[in-house]
Amino acid sequence: MFSSPTKSVLFVSAMSVVLIALSGCASATPDASAEGPIKIGAVSSITGPAPFPEVPAAAQAVFDRVNADGGIHGRQIELLSKDDGADPAQASQAARRLIDEDQVVAFVGSASLVECSVNATVYAQQGVVSVPGIGVEPACFASANIAPVNNGTIQGFSSLLFYASEVLGDTKVCPIILKSPGLTEPYLELIARWQETTGSKSPLVDTTVNFGDDPTPAILAARDAGCDAVVFNANEPIAVAFMNTVKQQGLLDGVDWLTLTSAYSESVVSQLQSQGTLGLYANSEFLPFSSDDSRLDSWRSTLTQAKVPLTSLSMGGFVSAEILVEVLKGIDGPITRESVTTAFKNMSEVTHPLLGMPFVFGSDTSHNPNRASQMVQATESGWVTVSDWVVGQ
Repeated sequence: MFSSPTKSVLFVSAMSVVLIALSGCASATPDASAEGPIKIGAVSSITGPAPFPEVPAAAQAVFDRVNADGGIHGRQIELLSKDDGADPAQASQAARRLIDEDQVVAFVGSASLVECSVNATVYAQQGVVSVPGIGVEPACFASANIAPVNNGTIQGFSSLLFYASEVLGDTKVCPIILKSPGLTEPYLELIARWQETTGSKSPLVDTTVNFGDDPTPAILAARDAGCDAVVFNANEPIAVAFMNTVKQQGLLDGVDWLTLTSAYSESVVSQLQSQGTLGLYANSEFLPFSSDDSRLDSWRSTLTQAKVPLTSLSMGGFVSAEILVEVLKGIDGPITRESVTTAFKNMSEVTHPLLGMPFVFGSDTSHNPNRASQMVQATESGWVTVSDWVVGQ
């Protein structure tokens, strides 16, 4: 399906192990589960204020398909998915149980509001890697043992800024940063890098708005500053409410409005159509799911069969699981936590059809391997792809 590390077939001779043991020769003891399932963990916010149930569900759909085709060298993949409810204590407890009791060899397909910051140190200490389907917190992109397959909010915001200034040609791009714990400073650092790289000068950078606040004062401030583009961070309901306020203030025309991939959904475009607030841009962290590109066929068929929603979020679970499968197939020898971690740390680049750039884990102390987005725009006919891949800084 896509390029991957060299594949090999694992042959284990039980008789040779017995003979070595009987002869008293020193030898590494084989993994006790060598003939059992390959256990993979996932810690996600399946419930809570911002649930992501389709992310681990998409990973499960991939594993079900692989298992039906014979698994990995004859071994089945077992996904042990835990719900942290967006609670740090639950996220910590779930990860430790998966590592200590279930003996998972890696974490794949997670999507949580809290688990990266809680578990990054544990993953490093236990020598286990995590490839989240959706990384949310900055901590997901600042750990040696975690490498999400999505852009993340900061990188996505970067792509939006570059698209506004370098592609749309807007000269007065104004970021409005809705407050989110631990994210305001990273956003400001990003904006400073974008200004230095492009020579852009924002007449307004607003950090006064909380999620759920009336955005009218910030929108009016953008009008008064003469902004020709506004880049803001929003989830689905915030994006819809924000654009409704933009319409009420008569600012739909003459200003480009851009927001994060979390607003890229069929629900949002339907609501924007209903309230007459079309034109909003969003970044798609993967190949846009609303397009008819044939490269989406495997994703669509796998998830449709498993009855998993076809969303940008489910793409993350799908991609992370497929990358794991390719890495597992390339392991020459027993598949253990140590061999899986080594394989990810030493892996060659993997080119996946749903990603705008090759994925590689590597041995760096932090990872943001996917920095490419395609832009989509809300129109009367739905979301329309309006750009090729845009890579932020």
